[in-house]
Amino acid sequence: MQEDQRDFDVAIVGGGIGGTMLGAILARHGVRTLLLEGSGHPRFAIGESTVPETTFGLRVLARRYDVPEIEHLATNGALRRHVSSNCGVKRNFGFVYHREGEPTRAEECTQYPTWGPPLGPDSHYFRQDVDAYMFHVAVSYGVTAHTHTLVEDVKFEDDHATLITRDKGTFRASYVVDAGGMRAMLPERLGLRQEPPYRTRSRTIFTHMVDVRPFDTVAPPREQHKMPSPFSQGTLHHMFKGGWLWVIPFDNHTGGTSGLCSVGINLDLDMYPRPEGVPAEEEFWQHIARFPSVARQFERARPVRPYVSTDRTQFSSQQVVGDRWCLLPHASDFIDPLFSSGLAVTVMSLNALGHRLIDAVRQDDFDTARFQYLEHWTKRMFRFYDDLVSCSYISFDDFDLWNAWNRVWTITTLYGTNAQNQAAVAFEKTHDRSCFDALELPPYRGLQGVDNPWVERLFNQSRDAVLAYRDGEATKERTIARIYELLRESELCPAVWGTLDPEDRCPAGVFTLWPLTKILLWGKFRSPRHVRGAYFTGGGRMIAKEAAEVYAGELRAGATQAHQTLRDMWFNWNRDWAKRPAPRPGAAPTRD
Repeated sequence: MQEDQRDFDVAIVGGGIGGTMLGAILARHGVRTLLLEGSGHPRFAIGESTVPETTFGLRVLARRYDVPEIEHLATNGALRRHVSSNCGVKRNFGFVYHREGEPTRAEECTQYPTWGPPLGPDSHYFRQDVDAYMFHVAVSYGVTAHTHTLVEDVKFEDDHATLITRDKGTFRASYVVDAGGMRAMLPERLGLRQEPPYRTRSRTIFTHMVDVRPFDTVAPPREQHKMPSPFSQGTLHHMFKGGWLWVIPFDNHTGGTSGLCSVGINLDLDMYPRPEGVPAEEEFWQHIARFPSVARQFERARPVRPYVSTDRTQFSSQQVVGDRWCLLPHASDFIDPLFSSGLAVTVMSLNALGHRLIDAVRQDDFDTARFQYLEHWTKRMFRFYDDLVSCSYISFDDFDLWNAWNRVWTITTLYGTNAQNQAAVAFEKTHDRSCFDALELPPYRGLQGVDNPWVERLFNQSRDAVLAYRDGEATKERTIARIYELLRESELCPAVWGTLDPEDRCPAGVFTLWPLTKILLWGKFRSPRHVRGAYFTGGGRMIAKEAAEVYAGELRAGATQAHQTLRDMWFNWNRDWAKRPAPRPGAAPTRD
């Protein structure tokens, strides 16, 4: 290997979705980037369900850093067309409450929609396809990538780091980003792991299955449960006291080619300690059998890979950044799969890290102070998700308590997603990428609207109410009343939603074009002073424009396919190969 293929500006250890997106961003802007992956592609991974704030963040990443391939992950239509038809659609977050030994009750479920086209819907990522796609994108932009290359050690000097691999020798880089997971290399080498300072204490059993029945075939009829979207077309959460079960189907739409479904049970570690000598498969089915409606959904289900049973899923690192290194979120901390927080924090981190690394390389200045923003906001977001998830486990005690607490999450999600959209709308109006700087200024920093003092106050006071219930300082009824009282006082709830009505179990309705328009109109003309001007300030024209573009694109795609089929019935020769994108300037990747 030539010497110039051993010296880089940035080395990324880990070739999953986070590491490959960062690699593509850096290489697109002329940063000499090395990517070292211990396994290969395709590979199994979880973290399969997106949320609106994640997908809006992907749009921001794609436009801020001029990597349009990242935007292919942002909506389900683009994902299926450009990446993989093995991915599922996510039109909603569905939550169904269960009591042991009883069928589910029709009125004990809630739903929160994802956005409709053109800004949605969200997706269920078949991660082996999505990660492989992003790996190839990174390589196409000029990343030098080595798979099946384990990094055994890294040594930091004043002006560079040396990475020592098992099979490929050594590499030098000015900066190292660890994009691994729980067993990431840098936390181990630098002694960064600590006892997780989190209230959430949970463990997980998970696998992939075939023949998991759509829950709509065993649930009470829609006329009784009154949810606006099929449960099977979203991420389904079966809730019970002390735990929950995810059902993430990849086969839930007519254009799908997968027969798989991701499933996992998450259990409060103190209520359900891991039993000694009980195989993961046996324990999984023991819990399924406790709930008749869930058992019916899984009565024909068969696993296609071994069950994985974890100890405590929470882990933490003392630092996120240091001298010439940083950790991407999944190498730093983890809370729980609930609310799909891992991908959300990763996208936020990439947005903040990308321009910092590009500037550091151009200025040859890797001062740790440059990266302290990531230290603060990554840790702050994990603390937020710990509060959100731990209070959710507490609320699983009772459906009415969940029905109240769930509304706090929907409001924080609304404002977090809108913050991303505010920046995207401003960029579409001006095409000035400095518009994205607003995402690192009040009130848009972080996720879930937590940088807005009104949102933060609503969340913190509602959290305290749930913790008081846990500690026996308040009754369930008083806790529920207090949450609705805080929601009302915040004035953050759109008047067109049913957030303040406990009987409305899908208070956001749906996010199709007309309901979206009503939210924008409320925000512009009827919202309180602390909302107006900072949120819902525009985007109607952008949404209309993108809706027309998405529809036209679907028509063109269908017409092109029909034309090619007809042509190929009569002719052998074509020039389809000439329409493929030319190699990217300067791309000279190493691929193993």
